[in-house]
Amino acid sequence: MTEKLATRAEVPDELKWNLKDLYENDDAFETAAAAFKEKLVAFGKHEGHVTESATTLYETVSEETDLETELRRLYVYGLLRYHSDTTDSKGAKVITEAQNVETAATAAVAFVNEEVAALTQEKFNQYLDEEQRLQDYKRLIKASYLRNRDHVLPANQEKILAKSGSVFDSAQDIYSSLDDADIKFGEIKDENGKMVELTQARYSIFRESKNRELRKQASEKVEGAYAKLQHTFAAVLSSHLQGTVIKNQLHNFKTAREGEMFKNEIPESVYDTLVTTVHNHLGSEHQYKQLRKDVLGLETMYSYDGAAPLLDSLNLKFTFEDSKKIALDALKILGDDYVDGLKHEFTEGWIDAAENVGKYSGGYQIDVYGVHPYVLLNWSDNYDGLTTLAHESGHAMQSYFSDQTQAAQNVNYPIFTAEIASTTNENLLMAYMLDKYADNKEIKAYLLQQSIRTFIGTVNLQTLYAEFEHQCYQTVEAGEPLTADKLGTAFATLLKKYNGPAVTQTSDQDIFWAEIPHFYMNYYVYQYATSMAVATTLADRIYRKVPGALDQYKTFLKAGSSQAPIDLIKQAGVDVTSRQYLDDAFAVLDKHIAELKELLGK
Repeated sequence: MTEKLATRAEVPDELKWNLKDLYENDDAFETAAAAFKEKLVAFGKHEGHVTESATTLYETVSEETDLETELRRLYVYGLLRYHSDTTDSKGAKVITEAQNVETAATAAVAFVNEEVAALTQEKFNQYLDEEQRLQDYKRLIKASYLRNRDHVLPANQEKILAKSGSVFDSAQDIYSSLDDADIKFGEIKDENGKMVELTQARYSIFRESKNRELRKQASEKVEGAYAKLQHTFAAVLSSHLQGTVIKNQLHNFKTAREGEMFKNEIPESVYDTLVTTVHNHLGSEHQYKQLRKDVLGLETMYSYDGAAPLLDSLNLKFTFEDSKKIALDALKILGDDYVDGLKHEFTEGWIDAAENVGKYSGGYQIDVYGVHPYVLLNWSDNYDGLTTLAHESGHAMQSYFSDQTQAAQNVNYPIFTAEIASTTNENLLMAYMLDKYADNKEIKAYLLQQSIRTFIGTVNLQTLYAEFEHQCYQTVEAGEPLTADKLGTAFATLLKKYNGPAVTQTSDQDIFWAEIPHFYMNYYVYQYATSMAVATTLADRIYRKVPGALDQYKTFLKAGSSQAPIDLIKQAGVDVTSRQYLDDAFAVLDKHIAELKELLGK
C-alpha cells in the first residue's frame, strides 16, 4: 500500500501554528478586516494636508505606521491560513480578502508618498526642530519618502497603480497554486521497496540516498512533472517579470534591477561585484565536484549525484524534537537571552513543522509586530531539516529582538540584512557540530561535505540564480519573448559554467528554473549569496570569541531598519562594498575542501 501524505486535519496540533495569537478564527478576521477598511476611509482626511505643518506630518506618518502594523496582522493571518493548505477553499477565501485589504490600503495611503516626497530637506529639518516627536520617524521619512522624490507619480496615478496591485501580484499566486497544489510527482519505491508518494520533502531525502537508481528515478519524476508544465511556468514567470519592469519604468527607473535595489538601498555595484568575484572562485566548486566524482567512483557524474553521500556507512537522522535540542545547545553561544527566545519559538506555536497535502513548499519566517514571528517548515528527518530549523530560527530571533528594541516604524529590517541572521545560525551550528564530532572521521567528513555543499548551494548557486534572473529581466526589457525553450537553454548554459567539467549534462536545456519560487521576489536571490559570505565571517568571529564580536552582532540583531543596511553591516565589522568579504569566505570554503580531501585520502 502506498504511504500517502497527511491531510491538514491529520497533522497534530503541536506541529501547527497557533493562529489564535492573531485572530480567534476566520470570523474574527473578517470583523477586523471590515473595521480596518473604515479606518482607511478615515485616513483620507490627511490628503492634501500632510506637510502643512510639523504636527500634520507627524500625525500622518504615525497614523500610517499604525495602519501598516494592523495590515501586517491581517495579511499574515490570511497568508498562513492559505499556506497551511492551498487546496482549502476557506483558506483561499481568507487570503483573497487579505490581499484585497492590502490593495485597498496601498491605494488609500498613496498620497502620502507624493506629498512627503515634495518636502525640501530644509523644510524637513525645520519640522524636525519644531516637532520633537518627528525624530522617531526621521529614518522612516528619509528612507521611504525623501529619497524617492524622483520616483513618485502624481497621487491619482499612484492610486491607480496601487489598485492594480492584485493584478501585478497574481503571477506569484498562480505559481504557488501550480507548484504547491497542482503539480504531482507520482509514486516511487523507497529504499525499502515500499511505494510512497513522491513529495518535495521526500525528494530532498532521496537525493541523499546511497541508491543511485533511486536518486535517478526521483530526479526524472520531478523533472518530468515540471517539464509537462514548462510552458505554463514560462508564461507565469514572463507575466511577473513584465509587471515588475512596468512598475519600475513608471517610477522612472531605467531597469528593474535599478528600481528593486534602490528600494533596498543597495548600490547595483554590490550585485556586480558578487557575480564577478564568484566567477573568479569557480575553481573551488569545480575542484569539489571533481573530488565527489573521484570518491564516488563514477565514470560519468550527473546532477542527481550532487547530494549523494560520500561515505557508505553513515546515515545521520535528526527528528524534529532532537533538532530543537541540538539548536538550543549549538546557539547558546549567542547568550541566555537568545536561548530564551528560541524556547518561546519552539514551544508556543510559532512553528508549523509537518508537511501535509497542499502545504506551501520550502520554509520561511514572517513576523507580526506586537505578536511574534511565525515559521513555516516542511520537516524531513535529515541534516537539511536541522539546518533549516536553525536558519529560519535566525530570522525569527532577529524579528524577536528587533520587536523588543525598535518602534514599529523601524522594525521591518531589509531583506539584505535578514539573510545574515539566518546563515550566521547555520555557520554556528556547523562549527558546533564539527567540534562535537572532531574525533569521528566519518561524521566529520559528512559534516564537512554538508558545509561545502551549503556554501556552494548558497553562495555559488544563488549567484547563478541571480545571473539567470537578471538575464530574464534583460530579455523582457529588450522586448523579446521569454519562452520555455529560451529559459531552459539559458539555465543549462549557466549550470555548465558553474558545475565545471566533472558534471555531465544530459541536455542543452534544464527545467530546474521552474522550481525556484524566489524568482517571483524581484532581485532577491543574490542576497542569499552576499549574506552567507558575511555570515561566514561573523560566525567565525563569534565562535572564536573574538572580543566585541558577539556584542556587535547582538546590536545588529536588535537594529531592525534603524539604519541603511550597508551601514548596519559595517557596524558589525564587514564592508559589502568591497570584494574582500567574498575572498575571505571562499578562503574558508577552500580550507574545508582541503580538510575533506585529507580525511578521504584524496
